Amino acid sequence: MAALRTPGDIDRPLLFTTVTLALIGIAFVFSATSMPSAATEHGLYLKQLIWLAFALGGGALAAAVPYRIYMGRSAWLLYAMGLVLLVLTLFIGHVGLGAQRWLGWGPFKFQPSELAKVATVVLLANFLSERRLDLTQLRSLIKPCIVAGVPFLLVLKQPDLGTSVTFLTILFTMLYWAGLPLLYLFLLVSPIINVACSFFLPAWILFAAILSAVLYRSRLRLAPILFVVAVNLVVGIVTPQVWNHLQPYQRQRIATFLDPAADPYGAGYQIIQSKIAIGSGQAMGKGFLHGSQKALAFLPEQHTDFIFSVIGEEWGFIGVAAVLIAFGLIFWRLVRISEKSADPFASLVPFGLFGSWFAHVLINTGMTVGIIGL
Repeated sequence: MAALRTPGDIDRPLLFTTVTLALIGIAFVFSATSMPSAATEHGLYLKQLIWLAFALGGGALAAAVPYRIYMGRSAWLLYAMGLVLLVLTLFIGHVGLGAQRWLGWGPFKFQPSELAKVATVVLLANFLSERRLDLTQLRSLIKPCIVAGVPFLLVLKQPDLGTSVTFLTILFTMLYWAGLPLLYLFLLVSPIINVACSFFLPAWILFAAILSAVLYRSRLRLAPILFVVAVNLVVGIVTPQVWNHLQPYQRQRIATFLDPAADPYGAGYQIIQSKIAIGSGQAMGKGFLHGSQKALAFLPEQHTDFIFSVIGEEWGFIGVAAVLIAFGLIFWRLVRISEKSADPFASLVPFGLFGSWFAHVLINTGMTVGIIGL
């Protein structure tokens, strides 16, 4: 992030908060893997410490490079590299828990989707920083949508729905920061809202009413209105067909997200146990290393997807609030950097990263309390 300012000009609150959160995460990885039932993961926290050291070194190197290096052909090269790695992941990636998301050999593994997110942000910043760009014209939105859409589909294929959604978040937040009016942004997002509401008839009726009112008062020309209506009609027709072609376990996962109690010992088990763990922490928590749900191995994937549940159980509401406040500080610093950057490219990159990180925090914390099922 400092690379988007002047070399050596480090945003100290951002750096301090990020490193602190990383150390908290590593501490709870240690806690989640400290009991006998996680013997195969006992040394995982050491690997995370090594990765943190590499990350700090990489950050220092990035801070010494002028940000204009990432413009033009370099952005295309970085983006192409990210797509190639995503394609390779689909063919030779490491398979775990029914998904193919990792590349690597032996103990060295990494997620290409993380590089692809940064590459997508950089390339979108190149497009959206053009001075003559008119985002109210449909043709101006085609390239950005393709740039974000390709990695979205490749990550969705792995499958990794949570990470794939971040590419859409990156697109929408960067379009907003580049000057796309909220009306156009809503119309662009409307097909996605349409799909989300289609599983609950009252919600879909409310969405249709809101969309109709917005189109009526928008004063847009007839052609754009017809285009938005046509897209949403197609989505409305296709969604039931897609649902009918889903595998039974995929339908079960969606149904369980809507009502975890419907399958408490199967697909709903993780969410129910996560809620129990977080709720049992109450205000002050049970103390570091003293989580009972964690110790008895009731929490599946507690050192990865459900690490937030371990924090809630051992540090309680106070600890969870502190972690969320720390994330909020990171988001605030990213937005402040975007506001202070006079160069459009240097302003768009941190805001795109904000969109990516915000989506991950929302998804990963929401999942543990059962309000988001990705």
